[in-house]
Amino acid sequence: MTVAARLIVLLLTSTALIALIAVSALAVRRGRIVITVRGSSMAPALGDGDVLIGRRVDPAALRAGQVVLVEKPSPLGGWHWPQREGPLARRTWMVKRLAALPGDPVPDAVAGCLPAPPPAFVPEGLLVVIGDNTEASVDSREFGFVPLRAVLGVQLRDRG
Repeated sequence: MTVAARLIVLLLTSTALIALIAVSALAVRRGRIVITVRGSSMAPALGDGDVLIGRRVDPAALRAGQVVLVEKPSPLGGWHWPQREGPLARRTWMVKRLAALPGDPVPDAVAGCLPAPPPAFVPEGLLVVIGDNTEASVDSREFGFVPLRAVLGVQLRDRG
């Protein structure tokens, strides 16, 4: 079986929803994203070495519950990317579940981590992302809101 056929089989048989996972390899071509997962923040749905196929998406098309590929926050804190000018493959990415969009209520798990008083709703231009394996996930519960501009794409879903 060819690599492409294996990827198609993986995509068609995958029923897992994905959240946070560090990404070790990224290739972007014709709007498709091929990702090799590193880490356990999405276990048991995804594990280290799993390959995902995604697509670029307009921020207006995002929906809560989707698995998104987002750029990791700067080690200096927040999204001040000195690396934003470089190639996509050289940046650091995370796979997370989109928990809340602008205008949605801020999830309780995140509200307690925000400066007091936390907003009742997610501010315009920002998102909340949370990993499925909350014990191993670094997500909005630690770094707060994620800018829409940090989203590269979403995981493709089964057609079934």
